[in-house]
Amino acid sequence: MSSDLLTDLQRQLRDLNDNFASVVEQLVHIAPPVPVGPDDVQPLSALPGAVSRAELQIKATALSESLMQRFRNIDSLIDKLPELGEPPEQQDARIAGMLQEHRELRKELGVVMAEAEYKLDEVYGCYEALSNHVLAHEGKMGRDASEAQ
Repeated sequence: MSSDLLTDLQRQLRDLNDNFASVVEQLVHIAPPVPVGPDDVQPLSALPGAVSRAELQIKATALSESLMQRFRNIDSLIDKLPELGEPPEQQDARIAGMLQEHRELRKELGVVMAEAEYKLDEVYGCYEALSNHVLAHEGKMGRDASEAQ
């Protein structure tokens, strides 16, 4: 279970990184950086390809909400991780529980696989009977095969 949590955490961190890069790219696209100095101050509307302040605010709000949702997802996963100071006895008990769960799932999977193989054999048998029937009906099978049916 912990490895699943770690995998999910890694995925969330990767997605956060991708999302953050996307946010920066979008912000640069909708409001390109300009040099700011005492003599370089320009009104927002004078920038090439400038957007309105309202549009910029809406985009920035949506992007920041997306990033915050990623952080909430990561925090939720971190909260599910086991404590670092967990005593060895508790670790052993947790591992034993996971091993038992693994054995039960493996046994259940074996039963499901056996049922699936049986059903697949039935489907193959039906397919073979149907194809033999069609071939015999169309006269494409040898005389011996059509007489056997």
